[in-house]
Amino acid sequence: RRLAAIRPRRDSRSRSPPRARVAASLLRAFSRASAMFATTTVASGRTTPGPIGARRRLTRGEVPMSSTPRRALTSDARGKALSSRGARACVANGALIHGGVGARARGDGREANGRAYGAQMCSVLAMYDPNGAMEDGRETLMRELSARMVTRGPDGSGYFGSKRYGLAHERLAIMDPEGGKQPIVYEDGAKTYAVCANGEIYNFRKLQAKYGLTAAKTGSDSEVLLQLYKHLGVDFVKELNGIFGFVVVGDDGDHMIAARDHAGIKPLYIGYGKNGVKWFASELKAICDQDCERIEEFPAGHYWTPKDGFVKWYNPAWDSDDDDAVGTKDTSHVRAILEKAIIDQTMADVPIGLLLSGGLDSAVVSTVLKPMLEKSGQEYLSFTVGQEGSPDVTAARMMSEYLGTTHHEYLFTSEEACANIENVIYHLETYEPELIRSAIPNYFLAKLTSQHVKVVLTGEGSDELFAGYLYFRDAPSSKHIHNELRRIFGALHNVNCQRADRMTMAHGLEARVPFLDPRVIDAVMEVDPEFKRIEGEAKPEKHALRALFDGEIPDPVLWRTKAMQCEGVGLNWVEDLQKFCDEQVSDEDFAKAESTYPINPPHSKEEMYYRRIFEKHYHGMDKFVHVWEGGCRAGGAAWENNQYTRAGVKNVQQLAKGLTGVKGA
Repeated sequence: RRLAAIRPRRDSRSRSPPRARVAASLLRAFSRASAMFATTTVASGRTTPGPIGARRRLTRGEVPMSSTPRRALTSDARGKALSSRGARACVANGALIHGGVGARARGDGREANGRAYGAQMCSVLAMYDPNGAMEDGRETLMRELSARMVTRGPDGSGYFGSKRYGLAHERLAIMDPEGGKQPIVYEDGAKTYAVCANGEIYNFRKLQAKYGLTAAKTGSDSEVLLQLYKHLGVDFVKELNGIFGFVVVGDDGDHMIAARDHAGIKPLYIGYGKNGVKWFASELKAICDQDCERIEEFPAGHYWTPKDGFVKWYNPAWDSDDDDAVGTKDTSHVRAILEKAIIDQTMADVPIGLLLSGGLDSAVVSTVLKPMLEKSGQEYLSFTVGQEGSPDVTAARMMSEYLGTTHHEYLFTSEEACANIENVIYHLETYEPELIRSAIPNYFLAKLTSQHVKVVLTGEGSDELFAGYLYFRDAPSSKHIHNELRRIFGALHNVNCQRADRMTMAHGLEARVPFLDPRVIDAVMEVDPEFKRIEGEAKPEKHALRALFDGEIPDPVLWRTKAMQCEGVGLNWVEDLQKFCDEQVSDEDFAKAESTYPINPPHSKEEMYYRRIFEKHYHGMDKFVHVWEGGCRAGGAAWENNQYTRAGVKNVQQLAKGLTGVKGA
């Protein structure tokens, strides 16, 4: 039985949420929800059935702090899984095994036409060695370095090379376990072409049809990169719709191209070695100690060739200082484009889950996703992380019950968060404090989710398009809103995208981000910023997006106040985290912060503790780590803000608005 009382009547999509309507909805929703969860108890291994609805699985995990993050990759994260259920569920008690590939659901890897589809989220390691300076022992070295990224691709590895290049790959096989192995190699007479790719090319079949490309030799979407390179040369990158970092080598090493997707959703680094050697790697850990003269992040929306160096291929019309670059449209075209992006990103014939935070963005994705899963007959799996009584957990339970999902929760403690700081920084490869705080709960969430599925959809990127952060309340004009969105969108590759990729890939999980489909980005950035302006209670943050789904998402979730990742999972745990960090750094050491770390010197003991851990694993790599001006996202805005400081949001109690029973509110 669904929580029908939550669903409001459907009125105009442009209306604002009167307080009386929200209050009435809250009373109805939580009286029903409270009754449900109150009658579902766990005692002595038995579960008392509650009313029929979504089933909810609760995971309380304790992840022991390993002596090194490398040991943590193979250590058991022992926790206890308790299932509270409706009529469909069964009782389950067991161990949550860290990195247990065999525990994940598998599909048969076949499309309706019987052809295998080979999607993979993996790692890339490539060496361009035009003079053959490192030919001797290259394969052994590259296989060892590539293995450092094994969590990105625990299902297999591969290598291919010649005198002038080498390609190594760690593979997370979602389908076509044989045909989709990488590197993929074409023999064309005396010439050899090869590709090593990380990511998804969502429009690969359309491109094959558009250019009449010959039948693919594998079921992998990555193969189209080889086909297009041979057919179009480097300009093919502009036609890709996907998330990717790849290297294609042509003419047996005479020509090559490396490229990264439009928003930097998938990672890529470039290292400049001696004798003209160039390294390309999905993660910093693979090449940080390889005697490079310098290492840089490969810029998002660019490709690189030996002849031309970096070339920016992603140049959207809205990303300009010109006045006519500011959007002028309404929002009527946005929903259809967003729905198409979500459809395209569910193309894999494997079970797909949803990271359901309880916020607006994941609620929107979940609403569009529901009929698709119903049509395919697939079980609807949702996953949430937080502390008991947190805003995210409270709202996600409501949304799960409303949708009828099989819901999984990871409830963590402050102590557990503190014990895993080093693991998170090792995988995240940064010392940026705001990002680390938000990544810690995501680390736990990915660990849980990877035990059930290999692919998840997320709501990442919406705030950078719809002006979702609370400091936009103080934006003085439409032009300011537009330019600020350009600024924070341009940093996505160092923030949201880095967090989403590294935390999921630390557990062999593929995350997809439909809000960052280039068609969705263009559609929303074409909207007049006045539709994104925050005007008190009548027009809260992301009102333009909320109005598109008014009547389809429960009011307490639809009109919930925006909470950043580290805030919604618990109102007070960040204070515990910061207190723990303070205790690890002496006053004497902190007084030397500027001399010890002249690049981006720490401003607090918390920041200094993170920096120490980063330097332990990535010494000398601090120069290109992105740090927000002012220590937080809002610090670099062109106006003063009253919402955020370096330590986080000033008023955490506002994040519980519209929700009852939130702990600490």
